[in-house]
Order: sequence, then C-alpha cells, then structure tokens
Amino acid sequence: MFELVTIPAGWFWMGEDDGLPDSRPRHRVWVDAFRIGRYPVTNAEYARHLEATGAAPPPFFGDPNFSRPRQPVVAVSWPEAAAFCAWLAAETGLALRRP
Repeated sequence: MFELVTIPAGWFWMGEDDGLPDSRPRHRVWVDAFRIGRYPVTNAEYARHLEATGAAPPPFFGDPNFSRPRQPVVAVSWPEAAAFCAWLAAETGLALRRP
C-alpha cells in the first residue's frame, strides 16, 4: 500500500552544458528534504480513487496491456494526478501533492 520515504536535503547537478537551450548551463541546485511515495501509484490504488470520486478513468485504464492491478497507472494528466493526491490526502490525513 501507500508508503512514503524521505529524501534527504542536498545538492545535485541539473542540466547539461551541451544540451538543449532550456537545460543549459549545467549547475548545482540545492533541494530541501522531501518525502515521496516509495512505489508508483498502481492501477488498483487509482481504481479506489475513481470509485470513491466518480472521476473518469485515464486513457488505457482498461487496456489489457496496461491495466493489471499491480502495474503502475499510466497516462494520468497533471490535473488528474492533482485530484488523486487531494483524494489520497483526505483519506490518509497526510499533506500530499504531485511532484
């Protein structure tokens, strides 16, 4: 089921010197500690959200290639992900949002 892990604060290298214009220059960035789900959201977890809220399923949700219960849910839009996070936050009492 849903489990969070803590990623410690630290520096990381972002971008690249010879990449696309919006990824230049390579530079160090500080990121504060944060928590993130240990595993991707599964189809089974997302189905609980759909059942509870009556939201429409994302594309491919019923496709046999992508719809096994333990597979990660795919093709979820940013607004759909935000709605899932809001629902899960209400269910768990945790402060959750999309990354």
